Amino acid sequence: MISNRQRVHQVWWDKKLRRHQKLLIDAIISNRFVAVLGARQRGKTTAIGYAAGMLAQGVKWTTQDGRLIHLPPDDVQLASQTLKHAKDFVKRSGKILKTFNVGLSEHTAGDNVLDSRLGSTERIAMANGRHIAAHAGNPEAIQGMSGHTIPDEIASNKHPSEDIFQQGVAVASGAPWRKFVMVGNSSFKGDWWWNFWHGTGPVEGNPGITWEQRRAKFTMLKLDIWTEFPDRILPPDLREIQEIMGPEAWHRWYECGFAESHGRAISDELLIRTGLGSPWVPAGAPIVISVDPGLNRNPTGVVVARVGSWAVEVLLAEYWYGPTENDPATADSWSRAQIQQIDGLVNKFGPDKIICDYSNFASALADGLEDTFGRMVVKARTTQDVNQKRWGALLEMLTDGRVHIPPGKLFDDLRTDLGRFEIDESGSSSRKILEAGKLILPETPAENGSHVLHCDIGAALLQVSDFVHVDVG
Repeated sequence: MISNRQRVHQVWWDKKLRRHQKLLIDAIISNRFVAVLGARQRGKTTAIGYAAGMLAQGVKWTTQDGRLIHLPPDDVQLASQTLKHAKDFVKRSGKILKTFNVGLSEHTAGDNVLDSRLGSTERIAMANGRHIAAHAGNPEAIQGMSGHTIPDEIASNKHPSEDIFQQGVAVASGAPWRKFVMVGNSSFKGDWWWNFWHGTGPVEGNPGITWEQRRAKFTMLKLDIWTEFPDRILPPDLREIQEIMGPEAWHRWYECGFAESHGRAISDELLIRTGLGSPWVPAGAPIVISVDPGLNRNPTGVVVARVGSWAVEVLLAEYWYGPTENDPATADSWSRAQIQQIDGLVNKFGPDKIICDYSNFASALADGLEDTFGRMVVKARTTQDVNQKRWGALLEMLTDGRVHIPPGKLFDDLRTDLGRFEIDESGSSSRKILEAGKLILPETPAENGSHVLHCDIGAALLQVSDFVHVDVG
């Protein structure tokens, strides 16, 4: 006699799940290590939720190649770029499990299979004592856990993909039946996810293993749009999407093609406009000295600008190259030398404010400036969110022609920095930052061969944006 569980599974398999979803579920249950590259909005979440329910219940499974697999019930850890995204997996899995009429735990009220004690959207408590849990993208969120581990959106997570990879493998290492499954959309050529699929040679930061050796341990499953439609005949709604997106975007998001690195943030046209015409800022507007401190091989970027009424006039923009040795005495001596140089700028320009980055190891110079110049100094912690707000303001002013950078070689380094700015449109948990694109400040070797530039003058100009709201008439 066929069991209720088998009967419901057959309904799902025959009538509800699509071909590519079945391929994904089978790959997860049939293999220990799986990497999935999938098209957008094609049911990956439902398939992963279904597989999670099977793994938590335990399953006897006949694979597509005829093998019979018996997996005991076990916990399942579902992770995504944010806890909100991971909860969606748990929600889908819960809806699927309800259709199986899985027995309820004694702590669960009514017909709800979700454990209300621990937050019904974050954890499913199974009648067999196992759990399906949602976790944020931070790899530390699953540290100390055990069970099958499935991180989604691995390519667009703000945490390092290598850290997520290592933590996920460790969590799944406690038993030979436990799975580690990575899921992601296509990202950018050259990044970690691209290297996992196409890279050669040693893994960056882990030279003892190559990308080829890693891939050999994984079942690599590419689920592009043509996996769902192998006859290559799209339904009308998807044909419309294809026409609207255009060939390049369609290739990336639906054919799993990796994009050409990050896009350039500031066009040549906008940079040329900065040197045309007269400044928008009145002559009597406040003057700000902005400092992006260097550390070791990273030089200091300095900008002096007149600001106000949502406009900027750059008066000075320089790189200051310091020592490359990493010892406290040298760092202290370099801080004192920079303070002396800034004192010369104070005497020359008479600024109203000095703003200095106060992040992590960059705090020493800001503290020294505060001791020397007092309340004139603004110590600003530069986080990604802060930088993104500054970038939005700077881009708006550049677009409106309200940033004036005088022509000539003295300001070439600043224009070069701005030309190196990149934007990452690969996705973010915060939709507020997407309008201007997520700003990336790439590293570039300096011409002297001993320093590494990080768009430091450009970063100093971004800090100036903190003062452009001042109304100067």
